[in-house]
Amino acid sequence: MSVRKKVASIALCVVIAGAVGGVIAAQSGGERVSASGSEDGKADGVDSVDESLQACANSWNNGNANKASVASISTAAQAENPTAYVHVGFSSVFPDRCLITVGDPSTMYAQQYLQGGGTDWPILPAWTGSVNDLADSNLPWNAKMAKDGTIIVL
Repeated sequence: MSVRKKVASIALCVVIAGAVGGVIAAQSGGERVSASGSEDGKADGVDSVDESLQACANSWNNGNANKASVASISTAAQAENPTAYVHVGFSSVFPDRCLITVGDPSTMYAQQYLQGGGTDWPILPAWTGSVNDLADSNLPWNAKMAKDGTIIVL
């Protein structure tokens, strides 16, 4: 087989593998699912939440005396079922610090809180402004905030 045919065959295999992966992702709704074995030898589907993001949410939920105030500001203008949209992530400037971005869909107001040392969270946000001014990396809302300020990672 010529070199050209070999390259074409490899490229075709890559395209087919990508298409199969795309179909699987579409069927699973794009969610990350990991498989684990059970005692009967069958694979069980288990939703996986990035542990580091959950650790940030836990730090916020357990070490933040100001979380209820943040929630009241972020949900004040909402009538029924008030909820704030949240992005849980890490600071690009301080990558070992959690960054919580909170957005209110009714006012389009956003706040960002940068984790202090350990599990401390500041009273004042590191940034406030319009949701439209947020960096694209902070816009995939991966969590919600309850009325009491508790963050639930989705």
